[in-house]
Amino acid sequence: MDLFSSIIVPLIILYIVVYGKMRGVDLYESFIKGALDGLKTAWTITPYIIGIFLAIGVFKAGRGIDMIEFIFTPIANLMSIPKELIGLIIIKPLSGSGALGMYIELVQRVGIDSLIEKMGSTIVGASETIFYTMAIYYGSLKIKNTKHTLPCAMISHVTGVIASVFICYILFT
Repeated sequence: MDLFSSIIVPLIILYIVVYGKMRGVDLYESFIKGALDGLKTAWTITPYIIGIFLAIGVFKAGRGIDMIEFIFTPIANLMSIPKELIGLIIIKPLSGSGALGMYIELVQRVGIDSLIEKMGSTIVGASETIFYTMAIYYGSLKIKNTKHTLPCAMISHVTGVIASVFICYILFT
């Protein structure tokens, strides 16, 4: 597999260069224009990134996760979701780095290779950081009407969590 990945990346780059030259594209100029566009986009989305990280920090510092865990424990019990996963399930739509931090904390509490740890790692991989992603993409494009995005994304997150737990129960018990 290492050999394959070592070969495939240079082949893709070679393909892009050859294809561009065949089409008469000035590759260096296109690269510079793309890099400038990327920097402009990064500059545009910076306030949105700062805002979402600030909101997450305030939420965590204000013990918001603890309150939500308390509220959702009965629902999790009905769905056979271990209560140790509730914090991870809650933080994942808000912050990928926050979710990884919670996952590391979960591993330290329940141990590596436990059923709960496997469920946690599957949940982290099965869902997206919804609010962060929406803030970045919609913020950079100045989209204000996000009518259906959030409900659909949250349904997707809940479905991913339920599927992760269910599949881990099937595969690892």
